[in-house]
Formats: sequence, structure tokens, C-alpha cells
Amino acid sequence: MLACAISTAVMASPSLTLSTTTTSRDFPLHSGEPIVLPLTKDTYQITITGIDGQCAEVAEQKVKFRRPLNLNCGKETQLPLKIRFNGDYSFAYDAQNHTLTVAREAKKSSKTFVRPIPNVQCEVYSGDEVTIALDATFAEGTRLRDALSGQEVVVKNGQVTLTPSATSGGLVLLEAVDTPATAPEFSYHNANIYFVMVDRFHNGDSSNDQSYGRQKDNQQEVGTFHGGDLKGVIEKLDYIQSLGTDAIWLSPIVEQVHGFVGGGESGSFPFYSYHGYWTRDFTKIDQNFGSEDDLRQLVTEAHKRGIKILLDAVLNHAGYATLADLQLDNIQVVNRDKMPNQWAQWAPKAGENWHSFNNAIDYQSEQWATWWGPEWVRAGLPGYPQPGSSDTTMNLAGLPDFQTESEQTVTPPQWLLNNPGTRVQARENYTVADYLVEWQSDWVKRFGIDGFRVDTVKHVEGDVWLQLKQTASESLEQWRAQNGQQGEPFWMMGEVWGHSAYRSPYADQGFDALINFDMQKKLDKGAACFSQMQDVYQNYADSIQSTPDFTPVSYMSSHDTELFFNRFKSFDMQRNAANALLLSPGAIQIYYGDEVGRELGPYADDFHQGTRSDMVWKLDEQRQQLLSHWQILGKFRQSHPAIGAGVHKQIANQNAYVFSRTLGEDKVVVAYVGR
Repeated sequence: MLACAISTAVMASPSLTLSTTTTSRDFPLHSGEPIVLPLTKDTYQITITGIDGQCAEVAEQKVKFRRPLNLNCGKETQLPLKIRFNGDYSFAYDAQNHTLTVAREAKKSSKTFVRPIPNVQCEVYSGDEVTIALDATFAEGTRLRDALSGQEVVVKNGQVTLTPSATSGGLVLLEAVDTPATAPEFSYHNANIYFVMVDRFHNGDSSNDQSYGRQKDNQQEVGTFHGGDLKGVIEKLDYIQSLGTDAIWLSPIVEQVHGFVGGGESGSFPFYSYHGYWTRDFTKIDQNFGSEDDLRQLVTEAHKRGIKILLDAVLNHAGYATLADLQLDNIQVVNRDKMPNQWAQWAPKAGENWHSFNNAIDYQSEQWATWWGPEWVRAGLPGYPQPGSSDTTMNLAGLPDFQTESEQTVTPPQWLLNNPGTRVQARENYTVADYLVEWQSDWVKRFGIDGFRVDTVKHVEGDVWLQLKQTASESLEQWRAQNGQQGEPFWMMGEVWGHSAYRSPYADQGFDALINFDMQKKLDKGAACFSQMQDVYQNYADSIQSTPDFTPVSYMSSHDTELFFNRFKSFDMQRNAANALLLSPGAIQIYYGDEVGRELGPYADDFHQGTRSDMVWKLDEQRQQLLSHWQILGKFRQSHPAIGAGVHKQIANQNAYVFSRTLGEDKVVVAYVGR
């Protein structure tokens, strides 16, 4: 029988929470031991909790560096903090005087801080045999299997008795032993999407590692190309399939700007477009990533394994103007006296940084008209439309903003028409949006791409997304007709920054799914105690049942937020977070390496670079155990569309958290017996 109890939360120790609009991190406070953190230019909020003692209530305060700030006792203190310069900042707590002092430090921090595990009420498991009530989900006499322990049991009196796997995190996954021999019908509501940042995943062809004269920095290689390519993804398809993957989302593979820009506010590293979001030519594959034959083989081999391919579509912006591209395209805006023969080989001299190359560029020159041109993009250049303040007219991160709303007919710039190997052609009566839609949809028409992950959705007009969806859908049907294939309709998943799991009007702009930014925040408590997910699961499942034309896509890590493993640096928490994520209603997205606890890489003064570290292929015992658990869980999810798309129902059990998911004849019961 199950023997367990409910643990109660204890009074928290003093802690400091540092938040921005997109991230939140917690750190324990110890008097006399300052916390030292690398912070980038941003607006933060400091929240201090858990201060014991007696002290006067604190009024609003403005943070002044190196001046003690008074703290509340018995209630939280909130302080706004504006960081104007990247660097290391210390937070010193004085328990005797109930104060906090913030200061900028001269040295870089070396101590690694780990987020404390949330202190929540949770079931506690003794390790004995457990009995789980099933609430008539399965008929009497049905033989069930626990996917994690492999045990088989028979339903008697509406319940089963078994011993959970010692490495499951207290989880039991029950399915009927006698399941249909045919594979379950695929549903995007249940999709398991594996996000590969191509350059950082696996190097299948080292001969293309430094295409277009790209350079290594021979230091930490924070923002350089590392060599990953499409051949590397092909070589790892069996591995990806072993995770129960339904679709692979590739970071953009189209030709990127050839050169670098300065990385971080201080220009501390050369920043290349290894990530794929700074496009030069939307119609070609970047040589660093491979060839069209590689893409064709990837699609073919993935489809053989039942895996769909999603390309990352970027319509909002083009890439920066780099020295390498300005030289190649003969854009006469650079002081050649300050350049080496090959501008791509420029490097900072003493007293300069990687931003200093801008000193050789005349940003007031009329010759900028021969770049993208004022009919194509907004940019702070002579004769160009200036960026606006709205989502659709702003220059995101200073990138040239395509005028996708314009009804003016345009011709592609001459340098693009001359680009070696380009498929860009001048069309009659084409607007900027018409070209962008054609360029993206051409990949679908030629290679049978199954869907798009669409970047920066709210920065482009909705009618453009509808045009893209219609054209891509027609292109996929055309490819299938030519290749004698059938399948699901073309699928579009959008990135609307900060969007949660509900259906919004974006679904009326051609999007079948939107990335759910809320789940990452909820996984802290869910990993500490799986039963904390009940309200989230119920809300998500109910929403999916009421809006069958929409799917939220939840994640635990991403290239633009955080790596979950870096929060706690705990393999148990990573396993438990996998439990909470992979059993979530709706589709899920796995960021490459989540399944093995990939760690943060070097990032200089740009934290997000660390989230794009190289994939881990040599596994120690802990990582191998985590991977094995992930594979079982992923396959279980893939075998049961009810997990993502089914009706969620909590089942009353005296000392365990139990629920069923049901979709037609497919049904499972999940039980959490405690930690």
C-alpha cells in the first residue's frame, strides 16, 4: 500500500529575486557574503523576502550604488534597478541593520549561483508498494503496463498495486498492454518538436566550417560559427527519433550575412549570424549549413522515420550590413584606408573593440541607396524611411525592417539579383511582402517542407501571415501531388513574445499554434513537485477542447530566454521538469540538449549567447540516465495522442496525485506518488 504524507513549507530564508520583463532569477542571501552577478544593460526589479526581526516599514526608495538600502521585516521589499552599463554587480546583505547595498564591481564574477528549489507542499513517498485508484478509466481485468518500471499489473476493484521505478521521480505511467498494432494517428495537438540550432548541434562536414571567409576569434568563440550543418542533423536522426520526436524545427538555414558585427554592449566579441536570423539571401542555403542536396536528403530521411521538418521563417527583417557584405556587393560607404585587403579580416587594434569597425563606415553617405534601398526597408540611413514606435514599424534590435505593409511595387536590389546562385528574380507588380512570401514558400514547393516556425509574429501585419499560410499550403499540396505523397495540412507555429497558452486573434492570421512563454516559469514548481501542475494541466486541456483549431506549444528552454538546467544545475530537477513538460496538454518543444542537461556556454556580456552552447554528445552516467528517462517518456507521449490532445481528469486518491487523459479509444493514467 502507498505510505506517504504531505510535507509543509517552512519559513523561507532571506532571498533576492532579480527580474526583468522576460526572466526571473532567485538567489539566497547570506549576511557578509555578497552576491556578484553579471548584468547587462536593462531595467530590473529587485525583490527581497524572508527578512526576520523588527524594523520600521520602508517607504519607496531609489537604488543608489554603494549606499545601504533599508529592507522590510516580515514582508517583501521591492526596489527598481536600472543598469546602464554591462558589468558585474554585487548585492551585499547586512542582517544586523536590515540593509542591502548594491555596487558595481571591477572584477568578473567567478562564483556560480544556483536557484533554490521552490519550497512547496508536496506528497512524500516512502519507497513501498503503492495502490492507485483509476476511477473506471480502465475496465476490470485490463492488463496495464507502467512505462517507466516495465511492471505489468491487472485492474482489480478499479485499482492497481505496484512499486514505482526508483529513478522515475515518483512517477507512474499506465497504459493498456493490449494496444493496437498500428501506430496512433498523429495530432499536432500532441506534437513533440525538437528545436535544433543547426550550427551548434553536430558537425557532419568540416569542409564548410568557415565559408565566405568567416573567421574564428581563437578565444571563447562566443559568437562565431562552430561548424554544425544539415549533414550533422542527418547523422543524428536516429538519436532524435529515439526521443519520441514528431517534428524537427531547424533554426534558419538560408544564406546569412557573411561578416560580423560587434557582440554585446561593449563589443567584446565578433558576432556572426550562426543562429540564422540575419538573412542576406532568402533563396539560398548558407554554405556553412550545407547544400540543397543535404536539405533534400534530410527531408527524405526524416519522413522515412515519421518526422516532419519545420523551417524557421523570418519576414520582419534582413541582416545587418557587415564589412564582408559591403565589400562583396561594392556598396561604396567604407573608408578603404582603414581596411585590410579583405574587409572580413578586420580586427580591433589597441584601444578598440569589435564595435570599432563602424568608425570606418560613413552612415551619412548617399551610396546607401544601393544597399536594400528605401523602398524595401526602414533604417536610420539617408533617404530611408525612419523606424517608427509601433511593433510593425520599429527596427527590432536595430535590424533593417522590411516594409511588409507597403503596397508599392518594388524591384530587388541589384546586388541581390547578382548574388551568386540566387533564385531571386524581378517580378512585375510585386510588393515587398509578395517577394518575401514567394521566397519562403519556394522551399515548401521544392522540398516538401511540412511547416514553418514563424519569427517575430507581432512585428508583421496579419494579412501578410495569411498570405504566407495560403501560398505555403498550396506549395505543399503541389509538391505532394508531384511526389505521390499525402499528409497533414501545412502547419504554422508563431512566436509572439510573451504569449501564453490561450487562443488569441493571432490564430485568425493563419497560425495553427503559438509558442507558450508561460510554461517555463511554471516548471520551477512543477519540477519541485509534480502535483503543482494540476491547475496548469486542467486549464490547458480545457482550452484545447474548447478551441480545437489552436495549439499552445510549451517549452522549458530556448535560445532567447534561459536553459532550464542552468537554473538549478540538478539532474533530478531536470528529470522532473521533463515529466512536467512532456505530460503537458498541447504540443511541446524540446530545445536541443534539454534531454541531457546541456550547460550554459561562454557568453561574454550577452547572456543569450550562453544558451546556444554546443550539443553534448559524450555523456557521463548522470546524463545517460537522464537521456534514458527522456526517451521512455517521449515514446510514451508519442504513443498516446491523448496526452496532448485528450480530456484531462483528476482522479481522487488519498495520498497521490493521479489523472487520466482520454482521446477516443486512447487513454492513459498518470500517477505521482511523491518525492
